[in-house]
This record gives sequence, structure tokens and C-alpha cells, in this order.
Amino acid sequence: MTEYRFILWFVWLNVFFHSLGAQKLLQLEILREVEAIKFGEGSTITFKTKEYPKEWQTKKIETIIPVEDILVFDDGMVSIKDITQLRLSNGTAKAFGQLFSGFGAGWLLFGGVAQIAGDYEFTWGTFAIGAVAVGLGWILNKFVSKKTYKMGKNANLRIIDISFSLTPVPTVQTNGGYP
Repeated sequence: MTEYRFILWFVWLNVFFHSLGAQKLLQLEILREVEAIKFGEGSTITFKTKEYPKEWQTKKIETIIPVEDILVFDDGMVSIKDITQLRLSNGTAKAFGQLFSGFGAGWLLFGGVAQIAGDYEFTWGTFAIGAVAVGLGWILNKFVSKKTYKMGKNANLRIIDISFSLTPVPTVQTNGGYP
């Protein structure tokens, strides 16, 4: 059993260190921000292209080809020069937007049901609480949860290849081999 553990450990280390040697990233550089946003292979991005300027496409990056600046997806490939806009989503703002919308809709629904049942009088205050919650939820979902970057205007895309060779590279002697 210990031989198998040694072999499995050796295979795992070999695979782990081999994967460290290849890291290709799509980097979104935002105007007036120090930190760039990086997307690796396997990341999902939402973008518009020159070919389809009115359609948002959400795709998972399968492979990044740094030499030609190409992103490869399941159904094709796109050059980063053809990407005109990139959209990032804020999951927290979207969740709070849905929470407020649900709360407001529930407030209005239960206030209306209580009015019909005769146990409660539906007032302007009841309507205002529900309407403000629905409105706040809509604003969070529509405007705060998404940020769109236009290439060349407020952002730039760049492919970065930080791969390194795991095999030793022979040194080239420029002096003919003499010390």
C-alpha cells in the first residue's frame, strides 16, 4: 500500500508542478485604477463584439492564445481587438436588489390580502413602503449590479502569458566556450 501512496504522491506532484508552468490571463485594465482584473482559463465573461454590437454574449474561456491575442470558447474564438465592451456583475448588489424587490412585492401583496379580508386598511403608508422597496430593488438590479467597460474609452484588454519552462534551458556561450 505504501508503494501506491508514493506513486500517487509522485504523480500528483508532477501534475501540480506542470500546471504551474502555464498561466495565461486576460487582464482588464481600468482607467484610473491601479489594480487590474484578471480572468483565467475557465472564467466566464460577458462581452459585446464588433460583429454583434447589440448582443451581449456570456461565454466561458476555454483557452487563451497569447501570440495571436485570441480567446477560445466552446463555440468559436474571438480576438481581443474585436471585443468592444466588457460587463462585470456585482453579485452582492444583485442579491440585495432581489431581496428588496421580494420584500416590497410581499408587503404590497399581504397588505392587499389583509385589505380584502377586512382586517386591515391599506393606506398610503403601506403603499409607500412596498413601492419604495420595489423601486430600490429595481435600481440595485438595473444600475448597481452591473458595470460596463468600453474598450479604448475607460478600459483596455490585454493577454498576459506568465508561463515558464519546467525543463532547463541550455545556456548559450557567446565567447566560443572559452573562459
